[in-house]
Amino acid sequence: MPACFRFLRCRAFVLLCGLLACCPAWAGELRDELADLAHKNGFVIEGLDRVEPGPAAPAEGSPTERIKALLADYNYLLVGGPGKIETVRISRRKPSDGVVRSADRAYVKTQRQGSHHQVQAALAGPNGVAKTLSLVIDTGASTLVLPESMIGELGFAPEALRAGTSHTANGTVPVRVGTLNSVRVGAVSAQDIEVSFIADRQLGGAMLLGMSFLSRFRSGSGSLREIPVMAPEGTSTR
Repeated sequence: MPACFRFLRCRAFVLLCGLLACCPAWAGELRDELADLAHKNGFVIEGLDRVEPGPAAPAEGSPTERIKALLADYNYLLVGGPGKIETVRISRRKPSDGVVRSADRAYVKTQRQGSHHQVQAALAGPNGVAKTLSLVIDTGASTLVLPESMIGELGFAPEALRAGTSHTANGTVPVRVGTLNSVRVGAVSAQDIEVSFIADRQLGGAMLLGMSFLSRFRSGSGSLREIPVMAPEGTSTR
C-alpha cells in the first residue's frame, strides 16, 4: 500500500478515536435504562409498560436523581425510606392538555373551581366507613392526595403507612402512602386505590383525585358543558 494511503487511513482512525472520546455515550432506550437502574439498585418499577418508546435523557448522580431526570416527562411516585428507593410507580406521561379523550362515556357531575373540576367522592379506608369529600380532578397527581389529618379518620394506622416522596410542580414533598378500600365517584367506582397523605399546611386545603383512580378509567371533557366523563377501560357505559 502506498505510504500516502497508509498515512490517510491512520489519520482517519486517530480522528475517529478522538471524536468517540469527546462525545458522550449514545443514550439507550428509556425503558431499558430504567430497568437496568432498578436491577442494579434493588428496587421495583411498576408501570414500566406505560413508558413510551424512545431514548433516555442523560442522567447522573444518585438513583433518586437519575430517576428524576429519566422520568422528567412522567407522573410518578417514589416509595421508600431515607436514602433508599423501594418502589417507583409510574402512572402516565404528563399530558399536554390535561385530558385523555374516549368515545365511550359516562357523565360525572362536577363543580367548577376556576380552570379545575371538583367532584364528590365517597372514600372508604381500612375501617370500611365511607367518607364523602370534595376532590379536585388532577391528572398531574400520581395518586389520590389527602391531608395527613385524615389518616385516623379513614382508619389507617400511621405506622402501617409507607414513607415516600412525591414529585410535584412545587417540588419534592414527603408523603405517607396507603391503600383505600374503595373510591366511588358518581356511578363509577374502583377498589384498592393508592392514596398519599401530605402535611395539611402543604396542601392548603386541597384534596386531589389523582391517577391511581383516574387511570382505571378513560377520562375526558364534554364538548358542550366541559363536564369530565369517565368509563372503565375496555367497557362501554352507553
